[in-house]
Amino acid sequence: MSEYRPPNRKSNYHKVPVKNNSKPGAKQVSKYNSPKKQKLPTAVLVTNILMICVILAVCGVVFAITFNNAKYDKADASKAAERSRAAAALAAQAQSAAQSTAQSTQSSKAESSANASSGAVSNAASSAAESLASSAENSETEPIETNSSDFDKEFFKDDLFIGDSIFTGLYGYSHIDRANVAASVGYTPYAAQVNTFDDEFYSGSAVDYAKEKQPKHIIIMLGSNGLSEQTDFDDFTNGYKGLLNALETGCSDSKLIVVSVPPVTADTEYTNLNNTIIDTANEKIKSLCSELGVTYYDFNNNVLKDANGYFKEEYAEADGLHFKGVTYPILLSNVQKLLKSE
Repeated sequence: MSEYRPPNRKSNYHKVPVKNNSKPGAKQVSKYNSPKKQKLPTAVLVTNILMICVILAVCGVVFAITFNNAKYDKADASKAAERSRAAAALAAQAQSAAQSTAQSTQSSKAESSANASSGAVSNAASSAAESLASSAENSETEPIETNSSDFDKEFFKDDLFIGDSIFTGLYGYSHIDRANVAASVGYTPYAAQVNTFDDEFYSGSAVDYAKEKQPKHIIIMLGSNGLSEQTDFDDFTNGYKGLLNALETGCSDSKLIVVSVPPVTADTEYTNLNNTIIDTANEKIKSLCSELGVTYYDFNNNVLKDANGYFKEEYAEADGLHFKGVTYPILLSNVQKLLKSE
């Protein structure tokens, strides 16, 4: 009996390589007669990527320039509107003055001097018109803008700001360098003489730091902390006087500027503090500055207060006392103008 063998299950189909009869220089083909895919050179890929990056960068620059121009155009339009309103007010005043002069002259002169009166009125009107033109010209070249936010950070590089938590925002918003601010949460005029304002930054009080630094200007805004209906204003004044005397003694070459205690909003969270108390404190500070020959800047009535005497909402934080970030440049701009004018 013959031995049983399993059938051979191998395929009878064999792959036969395709003979490449192409001429030299022709495209190379695979054994299945399909052309090979050509890869892009690395240099081409890198070049394309670089071109895309350059195009995106140019687009970004164009967008930034366009946005800035639009912003400054808007600011210029606002300034122009303010100048127009100022010029209109001056014109109204000039017209009123001319009319008043005419009425006074006509009532005091007899009919025989009517021509002279007419000449006087004409001269008064002409003088008022010239005054108006001169004022309008000056307001365009050197406009007085209490709400301007244009200041030079470099201008304050040799100065020192002493204050409470409000002044910590000067370096918190990067408007002033940390080394130029001696401020602390809860700081008062008395505490500035004896208490450390920042243990991690400096181990002494604001007065100690000022004596060591010997700044060109010392800008002070203190008083919000501790003010209430129970405030003894004699103690308050004595505390402020002690601070100013200590700074004048220790920094004899420094110019002192005291900024008014800021107001509060109508719905402030600080229910024990109101603008009547703050106004009284500022009157005490102003009188003290006059006594000691120190410059006092009324930031409240010049900028911060609205028509009802409250802290303007656009400048106040939600708690009704602290400054929004936009308020600091306005303060610095006004202080810079004040210092340059003296």
